[in-house]
Amino acid sequence: MNQNNCNWPGRIPDDPAHDLIAAYLTLDIQKSPAWADELAQKIDEVQSGKLASWERTGNAYCLCVYPQHVEIETNYAEEPVDIMRIPLTTFAEAARAWQAMIHQRSSGD
Repeated sequence: MNQNNCNWPGRIPDDPAHDLIAAYLTLDIQKSPAWADELAQKIDEVQSGKLASWERTGNAYCLCVYPQHVEIETNYAEEPVDIMRIPLTTFAEAARAWQAMIHQRSSGD
């Protein structure tokens, strides 16, 4: 699975935020059902107010989930970069689509 295979309803090709979401999912969540499930669970917990925020440092990115948005920061940038804020609803849609695709492929359907 690569970034080109990372699609969800509303995905806009060549949109910087959507491309960053795709990169995050393919590089840091990868094909792991456990990681995809944890991400979906933490998004739900932040959206419901059970958690005020949640952070995950992965292979390539650091993700911070807040009630209204997520921030994705590159771990390997040599120079400081602007942190992109993405609406949580957009990120959640992508994460759930990724989770569904991983589970579908792991079950052999």
